[in-house]
Order: sequence, then C-alpha cells, then structure tokens
Amino acid sequence: MRDTFRVTMPRVRLWGAGLLTTLMVMSVSGRAHADEARVKFLAEKLRSDDFRVRTNAALALGATNDDTAVDPLCGALSDGSDVVRQASAVALKRLNRPASLPCLKARAASETNEGVKIQIARALDALGASGDSSGSGGDDGKIKENPNAKFYIALSSVANSTGRPQTDVERIVLSAIKSKLDAAGTVQLAPSNETPDAAKDKMAKRKMKGLYLAIAVDRFDYAGGNLRVKVKIGIFKYPGKSLVGNVDKGVTKEGVGATDKSSEDQLLDIASSLASEQIAQNASAFF
Repeated sequence: MRDTFRVTMPRVRLWGAGLLTTLMVMSVSGRAHADEARVKFLAEKLRSDDFRVRTNAALALGATNDDTAVDPLCGALSDGSDVVRQASAVALKRLNRPASLPCLKARAASETNEGVKIQIARALDALGASGDSSGSGGDDGKIKENPNAKFYIALSSVANSTGRPQTDVERIVLSAIKSKLDAAGTVQLAPSNETPDAAKDKMAKRKMKGLYLAIAVDRFDYAGGNLRVKVKIGIFKYPGKSLVGNVDKGVTKEGVGATDKSSEDQLLDIASSLASEQIAQNASAFF
C-alpha cells in the first residue's frame, strides 16, 4: 500500500519597505562606546511595566558595545514578554560578547517561543557556539565550492520543537537543505564559523548576494490519525541579517496513528527539501 502525502500550498512572504522601516525605527541606535551611566539607565528601563519600553531598552543595550550590558540582557532573556526576550537575544548577538554564552545556552534549553528560539540560535551562531548543535553551515570540510554561484547562503542551527533529539533533527533537516541548495547550481554555502567581515570579503570578491536562513521545525502533529510536519525558514540578508521574508512548508502523511520515527524522518526530509528548493528558485526575489 502506497504512502499518501499532502503538501500544503507554497507560501513565500516578502517583507515590504514599510515594515522594514518600522523595524529599523524600533532599533535604538547608540554610540559605539556608551558610558556606564547610559548602560545603567537602559538597565533600569528593562524593569518598566511597558513591554515596549523594555523592548527598546534591550535593543539599545545591544548597540552600546559595552561589556556591562551583558548582565541586564541575560536577565531579560527571562522576561515574561516574548517580544522582549526576542529583542534581548538580538541585542546579545549584536553585542557579541563571549560572556553571554552561558545565559544564551541556558535559555535555549528552556525557551518555548519559536521566534525567540530562532534569535537565540542566531546569537549562538554569531558567537561561534553553533558547533554545539551542528552549526549554521555544516562541517566546513563538506562544503562544496561553486565558482558559478550567485547567492551566498548561511544556515542557522535548527530551532527544534519536535521532542526528538537535536542531533537527529539537524542531521535530517540540514542535510536535505544543503543538498537542495547545492543542486540549484546558483548557491555557495557559507561555513558555520565564518565572521561577518570574512563573509563580506568573499561576497565582494565573487560578486555574490547573501542570505541567512533561520530554520525551525514545529512539534509533530498526530491528530486525526495523520502525521503533520512543518518546517519554517525565516529569510534574512547576510551578513547584515535584516528580515526579508519566510517560507513555511507543511507535509502530511495519512494513516499514521502513533509515534512513527521513520515517517517523521521521511516527512522532515520532504518538507526541508521543498522549502529550500523554493528559496533557491526565488532567491533573486529577496533582493
């Protein structure tokens, strides 16, 4: 008896200039080296009753380039607002201090919100901690060189809500995504430990445009005797990482009434392949 699959309709979302402008306005710019008084002031704002004030304070702390901003931002990773936690992870990535690794790793283990998990994974990637969970671009030695590439693509670690071991999920998802991107013929994958400056230099020399894929997998859904698997990919410019769109791909296998790891693996591979293929085919639309 053949397996029966249903694939949800393709969905690509491009973020228009108006929304990007709004996101830029939310980013509170600060001087490169903020003094101690400014960091203390912003840390106090993290205690405000208004989540919008706390969000802007977190983003501003990320722009201070000050070591003392790490502690208040680490504390804000436990804020009751998803938006504030997400902003705090973004700020810690921008701050780029190794001292934030322990709190980011601790929060990654307990965080339940998908958007926050993606931002924490990006912060860990930026700090070179991606090797703990298979990295953003895979093993450097396995990256194929494509001299004809037009697009330079870096991959995040996978925000995993499935309940399956992280290594299992990343092995399947990242392998499928890399395979499809390599097969496109227009993509050069980025190494997992690459610095932003190195990425800029490589892209400039080879005249490539860069994208960063923030990958997440939803919890497996066995309702109604069917298995549903969804892979979600946020698409960002690289290495600047401004959000430009997203692709969600869901796949259903009918007649699966109980936990079936083989079927989970199969659908993970299919959904990841479909999502990455769609991105490769539409890469130019994100610029």
